[in-house]
Amino acid sequence: MRPSYDAIVVGSGFGGGIAACRLAEAGHSVCVLERGRRFGRDDFPESPEQAPEALFHEKVNPGGLFDVRMMRDVTVITAAGVGGGSLVYANVQLTAPPDVFDAGWPEAVTADELTPWYTRTEDALQPRTTPPDPPLRKVEAFAAAGRRAGREAELLPIAVHFGDAREHPFSGAPQEGCQNLARCDLGCPIHAKNTVDITYIARAEAHGAEVYPLHLVEGIVPPASPGGPWRIAYRTLPDGPKGTVEAPTVVLAAGTIGSSRLLLTNGKRLKGLSPALGSRFSGNGDALGMAFEPKAPDVRDARNDFGPVMTSRLDYGAERRLMLADGGLPANFDVLLDVARGVDVIRGWQRWLLRLRDVLIKVGWSDQALRPREVSLAERQTNTDALVFLMIGRDAADGQMLLTPLRRFDIRWSKAGSAQLFADLERTAKELAAAADATPVYALEGGPLSNFATVHPLGGCPMADDPARGVVDDGGAVHGYPGLYVLDGSIVPTSLGVNPSKTIAALAERGVERLVERLS
Repeated sequence: MRPSYDAIVVGSGFGGGIAACRLAEAGHSVCVLERGRRFGRDDFPESPEQAPEALFHEKVNPGGLFDVRMMRDVTVITAAGVGGGSLVYANVQLTAPPDVFDAGWPEAVTADELTPWYTRTEDALQPRTTPPDPPLRKVEAFAAAGRRAGREAELLPIAVHFGDAREHPFSGAPQEGCQNLARCDLGCPIHAKNTVDITYIARAEAHGAEVYPLHLVEGIVPPASPGGPWRIAYRTLPDGPKGTVEAPTVVLAAGTIGSSRLLLTNGKRLKGLSPALGSRFSGNGDALGMAFEPKAPDVRDARNDFGPVMTSRLDYGAERRLMLADGGLPANFDVLLDVARGVDVIRGWQRWLLRLRDVLIKVGWSDQALRPREVSLAERQTNTDALVFLMIGRDAADGQMLLTPLRRFDIRWSKAGSAQLFADLERTAKELAAAADATPVYALEGGPLSNFATVHPLGGCPMADDPARGVVDDGGAVHGYPGLYVLDGSIVPTSLGVNPSKTIAALAERGVERLVERLS
């Protein structure tokens, strides 16, 4: 690693990958610091027995993929690795409903304004609907359940390659066509997903960007004088050397949790940050529902283990401000559905360790990472016949990220402000299960500590025109700190009511374009 670059990008997910790509294309020297490892096709978990080694922990297992962070009121599940959340998301590429931008956003950010940037993301992510051949029973069963409930299902645009093996047209990276393995959320072993690592990051590296995995950023030191370089301090995981690197431009894209945590923990050096730092946390209305043992003849045998994880949705946005999509898992991972049924898959001394963790979190030692040794999953009954409902809604985005008196990162959140949404989510899941003549299960509170769990965290560094109300402006530039940017889910100031990846990517494309113009 060189001592200095034109730009440093922290994180390599949708925001970081896009920022690195566009900056490198423009001829700037770029250093990408990523806390996780690179994942090849053979590096993803294949069985429940591998669940412990799939958990990221910066000290004991930095090669893990899933980072499960336990806070007082919320459990947040994110990914660690080159490519960020794209490695394990369900590939859904939906634009936010236009009225999402009617309140809480900077004046310049509207649905019309984002349209060309949404479109630009498609060059790399190439969303398309699931092809009709081969026919997928999960698509047919979900559509039948919807019709029985008086709803028409629609196929989702997903960033997956269907067809022959190829070199990706955006980056040249090799990939195979989808084989319907239902492994999208566990890591695709054939790279059929158009993930950030084989699209934006690969293109960035082709233009000279340097990517450094297993580099955890901990310190942000502002320039000593106007126009001078920022200094970023990092630690090489698990126990490698510490170091610093400098650049006049820094883009934080460590994700909603990572970027918010970095700015909060470096607050003493960045005393001019907006008082809005940490505000507007949203879990994007995440909830999980299921319909077990459906008896309706056109819904039975859903085969949730064959096909992409998400293929279709029922849109309740107009009246309930939510959507419900189908889900799936490989058959040997169906034990995860037993968790939602209330089966205690973490037992014995491991359960006692988690209870101790809960006590520590309650007294302020929060932001605990679930450790590999604390998890063991055993295969149970087959649930491939079940309908799995992945639900998203527009919550109040009223959570608060902060540092506890023990200087630990934490999230304060209550479902009270979004009570109507969560009631509607439960009602919708049960309506659909009843239409399928199935046993309903609705799970809002889950995770290792049985509290609210989300895989779509947003907010913490919200964008706003007024520095008193937002950390960054409408282009991701941090108010009051020239040269410092945030481009990831943390800048989204409201819930979106749909899968957030396409909006995060569009905001990153728009923000880095303005950054490149300023640097030219």
